[in-house]
Amino acid sequence: MPQVMCPNCGTTINLEKRKSIDFSLIQKATRTQPRSFTKLLHITKLPRKTLSLRLKEMCKENILVKEQGMYKLNGESEYDNNGGRYSRRYSKIFEDRRFRTGLLLVVLLAASSTSGYALARFLLPADVVQGPMVIGKITMTLVISDVDDLYSWQTFINFNSSELTPIKTIPGDFVGVGYPFFLNATDIGEDNLLLGGTLCGTVPGKSTETPEILATIIFGYYVTDFEEPEISFTQEGFYKTYLIDSTGSFIPILEDTLTLTT
Repeated sequence: MPQVMCPNCGTTINLEKRKSIDFSLIQKATRTQPRSFTKLLHITKLPRKTLSLRLKEMCKENILVKEQGMYKLNGESEYDNNGGRYSRRYSKIFEDRRFRTGLLLVVLLAASSTSGYALARFLLPADVVQGPMVIGKITMTLVISDVDDLYSWQTFINFNSSELTPIKTIPGDFVGVGYPFFLNATDIGEDNLLLGGTLCGTVPGKSTETPEILATIIFGYYVTDFEEPEISFTQEGFYKTYLIDSTGSFIPILEDTLTLTT
């Protein structure tokens, strides 16, 4: 089968897989709201001719609906109901070992976090005593530098919960830029925060010599003389801090590779 180069990652792929990737990009771009052709060009970064062809195919397959020059997902299409042939193609991505390595932990922890929170809200009595009052906020950044071929990462952070509480975590724009490829788990034990991110599919990892932000964390503090959170490099098992390359191998973490700063 003829081979082409993916416009986003540069990987050589066959025409059928390229078509599936293009469909996925368009579907993701139109998931939340209708998009114009120009906006889809900007979001998907597909060539104009290719995008026009894909849009016509997706409208013909009832995946998309075009109304007043805007493209939106057809809620009744077999594509959106996970029963169509395109959905079966996308499921092949889960066979990739690198994807499973980074994403499995993200999905499991995200699911347990959500269900655990919902169960706790259901079981807790209505007269639960309020915790201490937050008197201020501090913003910290998780930074990585001097790394080659980074595909997945995870960081275990310790903090004093009697002095601090995590309020908000914002993904960086390097590796793991959003759900479901970014992990933010706050219910893994007192004084602990687990963050992680991964790329998706058969793509090369990212490299950088200059600092790149993996995540920004906003903590609220109860006291002014609090102890700053720290990355744990000694934690073992499920929650250990690690970096993984595109081959599934661990990347050594040196003194300045991974830092948490204000």
